[in-house]
Amino acid sequence: MKKIVCLASVLCLGILSGLAKADTLTFVGSSQNNDIGPYHLELNGDDVNLFCLDDFRTITPGESWQVAVYSGDHFYTTNTHSTNFKYEEEAYIYSMLGESNGHGHTYTNTDVQEALWSIFDNNADTNHWADDLVNNAEDFHYTKSFLDDYSFYIPTDWSWRYGQPQDMIGDAPSTPVAPTPEPSTLLLLGSGLVGAAGSIRRKLGRATQK
Repeated sequence: MKKIVCLASVLCLGILSGLAKADTLTFVGSSQNNDIGPYHLELNGDDVNLFCLDDFRTITPGESWQVAVYSGDHFYTTNTHSTNFKYEEEAYIYSMLGESNGHGHTYTNTDVQEALWSIFDNNADTNHWADDLVNNAEDFHYTKSFLDDYSFYIPTDWSWRYGQPQDMIGDAPSTPVAPTPEPSTLLLLGSGLVGAAGSIRRKLGRATQK
């Protein structure tokens, strides 16, 4: 009986440890300069190329931070006034990198990066082509299947929101990254598992007494 109870406890700790694992994003450098994406980063040691979303925050080579990785469809909404809609717009703008505007211009890294910045900062400096992207993003018809092609890398430490590090966007990884659960979720799950282990122990105890 003791072996079974110990095994249940070990399973509880193992599951909680796995769920508590955070994804680590490390800034390696930029493919162009320190201002314009795509930025070269590593997610848990694997290379990723991402654009940043906030022109007020800066990151330096070698800096690491914890992120939750969300599929774009996590932000799907029909409310154009919600914050989630801004993330939808970011997905559209990013999707236009290297695409033609239909009038002889191909959207560049600079066009896309400046448009991405302007979604959360209306005073961001933008060129004419970036303005076009922002305007088109407002009228684009969003679907979950469209948003599912893109991923957002959101810092888990919200005390950094107005400093470092960055929110990032990129293509959806070929192997989806499971989102990091919130502390309250971990606590609830942990309580449930511990309770289940206690229940098993009590039942086994009664069976032994019989």
